[in-house]
Amino acid sequence: MSRFARGLLLVILLVAFGLRLFRLPDANIWWDEGLAVWAARMPLADMLRWTASDVHPPLYFALLHVWRMPLGDSEFAVRLFSAMVGTLTVAAVWSLGRVLFPRRPTVGLLAALMLALARFPIWWSQEARMYMLGGLLFTLGLYFTVRLRRQPTWPVRMGYLLSTIAGLWTLYTLAFALIIQGLYWLGTLRSLSWSERGRRLAAWAGYQVVVLAAFLPWLVYALPRMHAWSVQVPFRARTYLQLYATLIWVGTSTHVERYGWLIGVLGVVVLLGVGVGWKGWPRTRDGWGLLVLALVIPPLVIWFVTTMPHFGYSPKPEARYLLPFTPPIYLLLAAALVALLSLIRGHRARFVLAALVVIGLVLGQGLSLKAYYAQRYLTDDYRSLSWTLAAYHRSDDGVFLHTDQPWPVFAYYWPQAFQGWPNGQDADPASVEHWLKPVWEAHQALWLVVNEDALRTDPQRLVEAWLAERAVAQHAWRFGPKRLILYARTPARGQHLLALNPQWTPPPPRHPLTMNGVQVIGWEQPLQRVRQGDYAHVAVTLVGKPDSDAATWTLSLGEQTRELTLPSGPQSIRQVVTFLPKPGGPSGRVPYRLDTGQQRVEMGWVTLLPEAPLPSPNRPPQHPLEATFGDPPLARLLGYDLAGEARPGGELRLTLHWQVEHPTEVSYKVFVHLIGSDGRPAVQGDAFPMQGKYPTTAWQPGEHLLDTYILSLPSQLPAGDYPLRIGFYDPVTGQRLSPVRDAQGHVQAHDQLELQVVPVGK
Repeated sequence: MSRFARGLLLVILLVAFGLRLFRLPDANIWWDEGLAVWAARMPLADMLRWTASDVHPPLYFALLHVWRMPLGDSEFAVRLFSAMVGTLTVAAVWSLGRVLFPRRPTVGLLAALMLALARFPIWWSQEARMYMLGGLLFTLGLYFTVRLRRQPTWPVRMGYLLSTIAGLWTLYTLAFALIIQGLYWLGTLRSLSWSERGRRLAAWAGYQVVVLAAFLPWLVYALPRMHAWSVQVPFRARTYLQLYATLIWVGTSTHVERYGWLIGVLGVVVLLGVGVGWKGWPRTRDGWGLLVLALVIPPLVIWFVTTMPHFGYSPKPEARYLLPFTPPIYLLLAAALVALLSLIRGHRARFVLAALVVIGLVLGQGLSLKAYYAQRYLTDDYRSLSWTLAAYHRSDDGVFLHTDQPWPVFAYYWPQAFQGWPNGQDADPASVEHWLKPVWEAHQALWLVVNEDALRTDPQRLVEAWLAERAVAQHAWRFGPKRLILYARTPARGQHLLALNPQWTPPPPRHPLTMNGVQVIGWEQPLQRVRQGDYAHVAVTLVGKPDSDAATWTLSLGEQTRELTLPSGPQSIRQVVTFLPKPGGPSGRVPYRLDTGQQRVEMGWVTLLPEAPLPSPNRPPQHPLEATFGDPPLARLLGYDLAGEARPGGELRLTLHWQVEHPTEVSYKVFVHLIGSDGRPAVQGDAFPMQGKYPTTAWQPGEHLLDTYILSLPSQLPAGDYPLRIGFYDPVTGQRLSPVRDAQGHVQAHDQLELQVVPVGK
């Protein structure tokens, strides 16, 4: 390998690592990541027992357990492991290209560049999950499989065994990598004598015996403990293959229909390149065969696993299941491009065309990555809520999550004990008594964490009513669409309801301030970057007693100002202050300023990010209509699109065409209901607009938005006619946005709009 090639590889690896580090912590921990951190916090023995009943083997969780010990649990720390693994995968793809095409070094370098820039692997290199580790181990397994055929030294044998065994201990689906390896191994025997074939087959069988023997103890332990359940959904083969191809080449799983032309072009390039390489590079046909197997077998395997009910756990097709098998696909495309370029006569013409290919690759991936990084930003989520809980929580207080649907996310922010309302159970007086009475009687006070999912199972707010009826005192905080409510059970706890936990120490302010007998001793700022239209919470802790009863302090962010409650005695007061930066306002670095009337101090800074709505092409709806929601109206509905299969077990895709009329400071959810014969929702798809990425607080007048919702119809849903109705509601209060008026100005009953009647199963 030349010095220039080594230098180029080093540059590619540095670029790959930089792209995987860029904005690494700037996304909220989501459900699966929270689960991974929760498992990694366990003692190893407990983690092994839990993993045995999960859908993944324990290796990734064990590695994350060790990884987080010196680094902690921050978003950056828990994702850094995946970022490093993703960078190593780039090196592994280069190594695989080098052994498959030893006389074509540009193949490995081009594949490494593609993988370094590709959005799909960058995406999962920034997630605290095991899929990127699976991709590295799958690629290394292929590399050592090829090396075994040519140089079966002991280091190579150990490399093959360790990478393959580790792959099985990381993802069950990597068991199917043995199919690819085995078919490749069989293909290499065709030119050998019968005796040599027998010897090679015996050697390969020996390797597999060792691999299976190393994995067998885990299977013996885990199989009796595995749960059996299915979340399969109908999924057409054509849609699935389109998703697979779009993820590899574009890196997005949404609006895949837009990229059909690109997938077609790249498919032709691969087919032509494989044909040219197969004919023109006869000594590398085994390599071409291996890469084609890596392209064809994984989607068939994942399709089989996610559609055939032969397994204890039958998942629905997800983008991440394909990721571990994709690194060799970039090598296949690189080899196909190099093979086609080899047909061009003249070094200068070939160099110019190759440079254009690389430039086009960099520009295309750059545009895709720009859109990807624009979506990476933190929201407050449970951060301020958990910090407030920590400030007041006592050892004899209980915590109850309502509902427990996002429990791994809450557990990430609140690692202490809590209980929750089961998200699959609707609330009624008997069930409320059953779930709340034991936890209520076991504690002096109960903290109720009410999230966006609570109204789905408890629309009458029976949980809150049960606790309020029994509490001697209570206090509530609101954090955007979430609430934190403290209910005191005993008079002693009620007398000190808002007394701060003596063991809690607030983060000190940057500028300690004492004025008029009051001292600022704490400044909590969860976010350093806030998108316009998102809530920005800060908490200020004050101690002392004002010298004057008329003393008033204010905290401001830009033009928004909030008054602070000053302590009336020697005790500390912690006050949560909420700002909502207006969309369309000035962006950039803005200070938090504390004004005492005599002194004005900058307590901190926040970078306001300009709101970035998702692309919404202004196209006419399939079903035009007109209706307004609110007075003055928040938005005007111009129509809707409805696609999918209206049958039990099917899926409907509803796209609403909104035109924004007026701004709002409430983050509304949209409800989408199919109404049953009893007048209640038989199917519902409530969600925040634009898949939660563009809340109504960020909507600006004049915008045209396409807002899509998925309705999954239960397989047991009776056939019949189901009215399809929509509307907005505040997830905190349950209050619907009203009035709802049709095109003639008539007010619609129950603050909802009926779009049409959907015949299901007819």
